[in-house]
Amino acid sequence: MRRSARSLFLGLIVALLAAGARAQPPSPSKAAPGKERPNLIVVLLDDADADILETMPRLRTLVGDRGARFTANVANTPLCGPARAVILTGQYAHRTKVYYNNGPEGGYTPWLAGGYDAKNLGPWLQDLGYRTGIFGKYLNDFPSGRAETFVPPGWDDFRGVLSDREAHNNRFTLNENGALTVYDAATGGYQTDLLSGKLDAFIRASEARDDQPFFALFSLSAPHVPPEPAERHKDAFPGDVAPRKPSYDEADLKDKPKALQEQAKPLTPADHREIDATYRAMRQSLLAVEDAIESLTKTLDETGERSKTYILLTSDNGWMRGEHRIPSEKYAPYEESIRVPLIVTGPGVPAGRVVSRLTGLVDLAPTLLDLAGASASVIQASDGRSLVPLLRAVKPETTPWRESILIEHFGGGSPFRVRSYVGARTEKDVYIEYATGEKEYYDLVADPFQMENRASSLAPAVLARLSARLAALRNCAAAACRAAESAPAPPAKRR
Repeated sequence: MRRSARSLFLGLIVALLAAGARAQPPSPSKAAPGKERPNLIVVLLDDADADILETMPRLRTLVGDRGARFTANVANTPLCGPARAVILTGQYAHRTKVYYNNGPEGGYTPWLAGGYDAKNLGPWLQDLGYRTGIFGKYLNDFPSGRAETFVPPGWDDFRGVLSDREAHNNRFTLNENGALTVYDAATGGYQTDLLSGKLDAFIRASEARDDQPFFALFSLSAPHVPPEPAERHKDAFPGDVAPRKPSYDEADLKDKPKALQEQAKPLTPADHREIDATYRAMRQSLLAVEDAIESLTKTLDETGERSKTYILLTSDNGWMRGEHRIPSEKYAPYEESIRVPLIVTGPGVPAGRVVSRLTGLVDLAPTLLDLAGASASVIQASDGRSLVPLLRAVKPETTPWRESILIEHFGGGSPFRVRSYVGARTEKDVYIEYATGEKEYYDLVADPFQMENRASSLAPAVLARLSARLAALRNCAAAACRAAESAPAPPAKRR
């Protein structure tokens, strides 16, 4: 790159970062005039990778075939606590400072310190006139630093699972608008079923408020590992085994980061059995989710709300099952970990639509605010983008959209210690830089299973441009993120 071109490009990066530093998080405002206000429901699963949902036929029938399926949707930080903060705020983890699931920099502690109880979808949509409810996990480690009876502002009906206590499908404590109740599956308190009933009651109670739309976050523990299927489903899928992708128990890890080479040993027969047993139990636990979605859609039909309700189904992160010798984990920048489902149904969304454009969990908040009729300034203060143009376009593939999206992880928290990294995922490739200085580059068209790390073989100029684009993304905010995402990718020529 010539000196003048390099100076211009670096100047652009500096300007983008400066704009990001000035950006402020969204603030509540009245709905823009003339916009309809549909009901909004987010169904949030836990540890559900994109592939496993494709194995659940009733989920496809109930929601997948009725709306749009986004096939390149990523968890921007593939870990429960940070991902939930991203979903609720529309801000990347480097902005919320929720880096882990617990501890001083994880879960509810940094969320509380950052004032995010008052700066998330619940309060924002409530201020836009919505009746709001949460059913399930609010944030990891909630309510550390607060009384266990504390109800965050912005929620008209708060049924939050306490993550600072035992919080499993079979036994958990629920904060029900300030009253604590311990539920046990042995006495009819299986979590997915119980929360499903409370969501249905919330929707039925909205019948008396015809002029007030509702927003519900249905935040389930299924199919979180270790999975706990309902008793009625424990014999399902006999003999089921996890997929054996080409990257399963990968023979040669020499091109992978050193930490992975040192820790990921060839899988043992016990590993194979455990991977299969976990996969089978995850699918079993999703059967109760299918029951819950079926109950939800029935309730919407019976209350006459179906035609004016958007349902968004997604997950906080994916899950690895032996790929690259990682027997069971998330965190990593590989497709099984970062690619998560996103299905959207609702008014004006064509049934059976498949959208291959690049999207992420950071897009959910601006999408919901847009559907709710928030002002453009509020929507644009998010780091993500509203998906509404892709939902309504005649041809989503020709709609102006981003070229790349940020993925980031802050290290620690895993038996397979994935070091801190930042990466830029596009529709065709992914480039990652680790805190150790190591790099990975995968051509996802030619190498969808990420078997060949080509970073060391890229031409120096190409590598420099990939790194420069990533530098613009790594600490971005709001408009600066969208500007950095729009930079075209350099051709990945080899040396």
